[in-house]
Amino acid sequence: MPPRRLVGAFLLQFVVIYGLLIFPWPGGRATYGRFFRGVAGAVFAREQGLAIVRFRAAEKPPRPEIDLEILYAQRGQIDGAGHAPARILGLDTRGVGWVPTALLLALMAATPLPWSRRWRALLAGVALVHGYLLAVVACYLWNQSGGLVPVSFLPFWPSLGNFLEETFVGQMGPSFVVPVLIWLLVVFAVERPPALLQTEAGPT
Repeated sequence: MPPRRLVGAFLLQFVVIYGLLIFPWPGGRATYGRFFRGVAGAVFAREQGLAIVRFRAAEKPPRPEIDLEILYAQRGQIDGAGHAPARILGLDTRGVGWVPTALLLALMAATPLPWSRRWRALLAGVALVHGYLLAVVACYLWNQSGGLVPVSFLPFWPSLGNFLEETFVGQMGPSFVVPVLIWLLVVFAVERPPALLQTEAGPT
């Protein structure tokens, strides 16, 4: 197949698959929200140490898209009755988590790789995109806790924390840029270039 037709087929498949993945299917947001909450909670939730961190479904979100609440309290502020002032941090798991995941899945599904290589690249890509998502939650917690969560041994700079939170939580740009970079990495660096960008070599 000529390279132009290969590129056209890739773009068409990508648009269709991404559209299907990103479509607001009934129950889709709640299902992914539970998954995101479970993964992030397994990594970051804590009852011991300098801070208490809990993850739960949003009860009275300030905005409709906020579906995850992170309850954060400092252990040093617990009073004699066992109570402490808690902060509630909101997060849009669809915008932060599902958008980049769906973009990566669509790119991988549309890339013309042999199935054995496609699965290897897909697994590597999914692992990397979830590493990125956990890093986003870590930046959010680090800034909002003043450097106590997830690690307290690093020096905390409010300007850096605000920049990281605004970039990776408040902006949608990284949700599109990061999965594309991951796709390029796992397809063109980890794997050999696919037929999408290959041309047949003529006789020399």
